[in-house]
Amino acid sequence: MSALSLYLIGPRGAGKTSVFDALVQTPEGPHFATKGGHRIGIVKVPDARLATLRDLFHPKKYIPAEVAFTDVAFPAHAGESNGFAALNAFLGEADAFAAVIQAYGDSDAEGKPLDPPGHLESLLLDLAMADLEKIERRIDKIRQEVQRGLKQGLPELAVLERCKEAIEAGKALRDVELSEEDRKRISSFCFLSQKPVLVIANTGDDDPTGGGAACTALREACEKAGLRMLSFCAPLEAEIAALPPEDQAGFLADYGLAEPARDRLIRAAYGTLDLISFFTVGEDEVRAWTLRKGSDAVTAAGKIHTDLARGFIRAETVPAEVLIEKKTHAACREAGLLRLEGKGYIVQDGDVIEIRANA
Repeated sequence: MSALSLYLIGPRGAGKTSVFDALVQTPEGPHFATKGGHRIGIVKVPDARLATLRDLFHPKKYIPAEVAFTDVAFPAHAGESNGFAALNAFLGEADAFAAVIQAYGDSDAEGKPLDPPGHLESLLLDLAMADLEKIERRIDKIRQEVQRGLKQGLPELAVLERCKEAIEAGKALRDVELSEEDRKRISSFCFLSQKPVLVIANTGDDDPTGGGAACTALREACEKAGLRMLSFCAPLEAEIAALPPEDQAGFLADYGLAEPARDRLIRAAYGTLDLISFFTVGEDEVRAWTLRKGSDAVTAAGKIHTDLARGFIRAETVPAEVLIEKKTHAACREAGLLRLEGKGYIVQDGDVIEIRANA
């Protein structure tokens, strides 16, 4: 898996761009690139275990995992729902969405009374409606094929009709139980409401920890929808990110925050997507790799290089905290803590792995 791709979406005026600016801010200034009007910023995944391993091995290269944040630019001439439909193919490339919802002030960008739960509900509905439009077009096409005697699309039709019924009943496709085979039948559509959603409550300076009424109401709505939510005060987080690392802790403490919201967002994204990290270490390189939870050793080997998966013999593995305590692989081996695992071994978060493979 390359960089985890998290797309920022949200109602007009919710502060999506301000949140993105804070996420990509550094002491040297904001770091991002522009592609087709969309802004993309690559952020290193903070991991104290990896940093400690770097200090142990002093490698030539140090490569943390990465998250790519994308500030989605919706067409200026379209409403949000039309915007989702117009950008359907682009949005389908996201691993997950971060839905930015305004949770400060008394009124929204249109001058209406602030209603964070309502804004979230509307945003989720727009995603589903974009899917419904695509589903109905495909259903019509398959039915036309069936009328001509072409029946190979019938299994796909059955799945799409279930999806259509679910959306019309007010469900997101991520909440529809599908078999692995059925998921494969519709995987090419990259349905938007099938993707995981994290909710970012964009709070004001007077509520940096998200304890205010607007944030509380949104949190309750997220709990009912089964979504993770975190509070994010964009101006404050941008100010924190612009500070040197050694000055950030004191600034955070002044506002009652334990860590930057960017770190919490990345951790929440990993949790929502069931991702873990494993590490490879040595004098040449100390590196973090991102993997789906439940993946086996051969899959991990393939992340490093396809040849390692093809010629896999076994994996030499030890938990990062054990290697950090013992300092060297040799010490871990002498203590009987270095394990040799086969193809079926399920990689655990924090494993330090060396793959043994045929050339």
